[in-house]
Amino acid sequence: MATVTIKNVTKAFGDNVVLKEFNDTFRDGEFITLLGPSGCGKTTMLRMIAGFEKPTSGELYIDDQLVSGGKTFVPPEKRNIGMVFQSYAVWPHMNVFDNVAYPLTIKKVSKAEIRQNVERVLDIVHLSQYASRLPNQLSGGQQQRVALARALVAAPKLLLLDEPLSNLDAKLRESMRFEIKEIQRKLGITVVYVTHDQTEAMAMSDRIFLINRGVVQQCGTPQEIYNQPANKFVADFLGKVCFFKGVAEEGRIVFPAMDGQSIPYDGPRTGKVDVAIRPENLYFTAQGPLSGVLESQYYLGDVDDCRVRVGGTLVRVITNGYAFRELREGQPVSLGVRDIMVFADDGLLESMLQIQT
Repeated sequence: MATVTIKNVTKAFGDNVVLKEFNDTFRDGEFITLLGPSGCGKTTMLRMIAGFEKPTSGELYIDDQLVSGGKTFVPPEKRNIGMVFQSYAVWPHMNVFDNVAYPLTIKKVSKAEIRQNVERVLDIVHLSQYASRLPNQLSGGQQQRVALARALVAAPKLLLLDEPLSNLDAKLRESMRFEIKEIQRKLGITVVYVTHDQTEAMAMSDRIFLINRGVVQQCGTPQEIYNQPANKFVADFLGKVCFFKGVAEEGRIVFPAMDGQSIPYDGPRTGKVDVAIRPENLYFTAQGPLSGVLESQYYLGDVDDCRVRVGGTLVRVITNGYAFRELREGQPVSLGVRDIMVFADDGLLESMLQIQT
């Protein structure tokens, strides 16, 4: 398969720097996700790997071959990559078999080899029984699998996917996530995947690169980024989180806006801090460090999404769906805390919350 080495890559369009000093190596067989909000530079990075854009500075290697950098530029068709776009881009007048066979047909591969390779890849994406159907006879998920099969049929070293699931409904997106990951595991292929959907990134990735305004904020496994975010942007972007202003002193964090209630803290920070707590890390208990009144709850089947007023602050708590039967709005409740994330009070939280509203 392939490794991708990115050395100090920067991309600018005129005075607008959309990606700044990207450095890393995507290892052979790794599933890499470039994650971030719209306009952060993730698709630009993917297009540079594909060869649709050239870096303004820096170098890109696929395996040991320099493909972009200085005076060297290898065009997309010579990079041995497969690519799947947001739109299915399947030929409406060709059946499934011919759509998938198209990359081999234009390479003038023999008919026997085409049939063998197409049948193999259709089996991998579970479309063998649909080989003779036209695209308009398929569901959206099936059409996306046709596009995936077409990208895989020529046995590329590297598979690039640019938000391939964003046009599908929620249930199809969920099932396709696992299908793509299983295909990647089965083939052992290196994948670079672009999305703004944090759930996709968490479910599929070996490593996530979270980008904001052209700068990589953090890279790591889903568990590392979720549980040990490098900054408040990362904590906020990946998963649900509530931020609170506090003061760290004498082994506790005191929350002035919660009538001075406090929680235990044995970390290194002192003085004013910003505390991030994920709603699933709060729980109802008979006696906990925080107490308040259950103001509202939203039954979502598998979970009960609650709002508890603690002093002058509304605190979000996500608990199991059975709690909906036991809790009543307006009742006093006590909260325990499993885990917290503590950041320096640098004034950025206020501006971040203003952007959200």
